Amino acid sequence: MNKTTISTSATPDVTIEQVQGELQVRGWEHSEVLVKANPENLSLDEQDDVVHLSSRGACKLSVPHGAKIQIEKVDGNASLKLLEGSLAIDQVKGSLNLREVARTEINTINGDLSAQGISGNLHVNQVNGNAAVREVQGECALDEVSGNLVLRQVDGNIKVAAKGNARVRLTDLAGDDYHIHAGGNLHCRIPEDANARISLVSGAKSIKVKLPDERKSYQEEQGELILGDGDIQMDFSCDGNLFLASCEGGWTRTGDGEFDYGKGTGVLPDDFSQQIAQQVETQIEAQMEAVTQQLDENMASLSQKIEDAGMTPEQTERIMRQAHEASERGIARAREKMRLDQEKLERRLEIAQRRAKVQGVAPGRETRFSQPQTPEPISGEERLAILHMLEQKKISVEEAEKLFAALEG
Repeated sequence: MNKTTISTSATPDVTIEQVQGELQVRGWEHSEVLVKANPENLSLDEQDDVVHLSSRGACKLSVPHGAKIQIEKVDGNASLKLLEGSLAIDQVKGSLNLREVARTEINTINGDLSAQGISGNLHVNQVNGNAAVREVQGECALDEVSGNLVLRQVDGNIKVAAKGNARVRLTDLAGDDYHIHAGGNLHCRIPEDANARISLVSGAKSIKVKLPDERKSYQEEQGELILGDGDIQMDFSCDGNLFLASCEGGWTRTGDGEFDYGKGTGVLPDDFSQQIAQQVETQIEAQMEAVTQQLDENMASLSQKIEDAGMTPEQTERIMRQAHEASERGIARAREKMRLDQEKLERRLEIAQRRAKVQGVAPGRETRFSQPQTPEPISGEERLAILHMLEQKKISVEEAEKLFAALEG
């Protein structure tokens, strides 16, 4: 593949009319669009910060992080990542992979959909394969998924329908309406402290509810469950079996001051969240210091190479200035990502601590019936913080193990 570069602003409009092969698009810090494709197959044009592109073969693009992307048709698979501008896709004949992108609108995906880290709403009209969606910082609407569906961590309203089985995990209920349908079996996990009015429908007349106060199976087609104040509306329906569960267990303090993880009435130590947050903050600063040091070394090496190349002082100054600005942008993005990771950890700790305070039967829970959350992997930052506390003897081995268990839900 040959490389073609076009200078743009930091937020150009990029329209990909057709790629007759595989497409890869990745955001980067440069104010330019880099295209890797066979020049005989490539049609490329730029005018007034608007880029139009089509390729009769595979194509790889590097675009500014803030680029606004519109894709009309991709004949193969497509992969897009690290994009902060809006994304609109009409048709992908293969599978689509999205990682760390912004608000996304999609018409049709003929293959599978894999999406993670959407900083905005996600709307897909049709997925003809399976769909796995995680970490949507907005609303999520999947009008029709022909295969199976896995859905986790959505911060807004949800409206999804799958013809196959569906597994849904809702760790935080930040939206007002949740409508989930599966043509096969439906497996849902919701927060233990949810305030929701839940409609349950099973075409197979098989509904299983596992709550802290009761575990029963109902051979009924439909029913309604009210948790807490019932502020949120949730409609769970399927043609097969329906399984609904919430978190169980809590932290209890034993007679010798240690903590026991299991069903009980205790709580996490009040300063556990603060301790781990402080550990994570310390590690973030250490990592940023290491990154800054490495960049300083790279800048010194670059300066020496430029000097050895015999460039003029003006050329040297311009190159070093651009390199320095790029490094500062990179440091800012790294620090922002670490800050978001820290905030996410603190929210999870608050939720774990709040759930641990639940005692016996949760108040305000009703049912009109005759009446194991899938663990989320602990992030590297969380694990390092706990291990660091263990190394400093701030917690025991047993407490560390139990804290891992609590964060896993």
